[in-house]
Amino acid sequence: MPDDLVDAVAMSLAAGAHQARAAARLRAEPALWPRLPLAEALECLDVATPGAAAAWRGEASRTLAAAADRGYRALWPAHPDYPPLLAEVIDPPLLLWADGHVEYLTRPCVALVGSRRATTAGREVAARIAAELAGAGVVVVSGFALGIDAAAHRGALTRGATIAVLGCGLDCPYPADHASLRTEVAGHGLRVSEFPPSMEPRPHHFPMRNRTISGLCAAVVVVQATERSGSLITARLALEQGREVIAVPGDVRTGGHAGCHALIRDGARLVERAADVLEELGWGPQPVSGPASADAGELGLLLLLRREAGMTLDDLVGATGRKAGDLLGELLDLELAGLVRRDLAGWYLPSERKW
Repeated sequence: MPDDLVDAVAMSLAAGAHQARAAARLRAEPALWPRLPLAEALECLDVATPGAAAAWRGEASRTLAAAADRGYRALWPAHPDYPPLLAEVIDPPLLLWADGHVEYLTRPCVALVGSRRATTAGREVAARIAAELAGAGVVVVSGFALGIDAAAHRGALTRGATIAVLGCGLDCPYPADHASLRTEVAGHGLRVSEFPPSMEPRPHHFPMRNRTISGLCAAVVVVQATERSGSLITARLALEQGREVIAVPGDVRTGGHAGCHALIRDGARLVERAADVLEELGWGPQPVSGPASADAGELGLLLLLRREAGMTLDDLVGATGRKAGDLLGELLDLELAGLVRRDLAGWYLPSERKW
């Protein structure tokens, strides 16, 4: 097994329940991120003890062997298939275990999330919007839970691609009712998790899963949510990550949509169909392979420029860790597409057009 793969898995195992905190700390160290050399990373996290690196590498090798038997892949921040948008958040997963079509991770993604106790109407709306987005070339991301999540995955699979982000190991049969959907997503979509195989779901896993859902996507669409819904955590994380938050309105009589209505009052875009979502993102109503001719890397630059309200080339090099020449080529493409403008002081700014 490649040493960098073993080190990345070992680092994730060593971080244990503190994945997000460890990632934020390591990401602040340019010498360590995104390579994650194990001995140095353990020192950075103050968990280095005599023999610790060797012990964690041994555990990682055993975990990788078991995962390979099931056909799972491991992606870490330095891996070429690690999703570029997710890599930009402050606390990205140290590792993603993947089962299915990993190429979907680098395509434009939109999340659809909502209540586990969704109404029939809510599930129908989620499935319709997901199918329309998938038909337009967008990858639909959700959390593989009951209710809205399951409806979004099923709707997307009728016309295109979906990614299920799990709060447990890939081989954990959770939720138990999703056996057939699990097989379908693995065969025609992608399942990912930052938790190692056989890890059971735990309450603290789901906020971590939510930050991965929003981190993968340009926007989060909340389809049905009460005032205390966990979907609102995903919406809050999306805002912190500089993503769009979009909400679908619903019946005011039951309180089942109160969370969506609160988001709309706070400034979230009200949408009723996939075309509204595409319009809000500036991706256009026609089938797309990316937003307004932007690929996944260019989309990452757009999100970064919007979040920071403009940046210089040096700022972008520092923030992304990429070469100036590569960034200049993408920035030129974005300028020609009318998505980015450059002022007289050399700052790159998002254009007035929505994207």
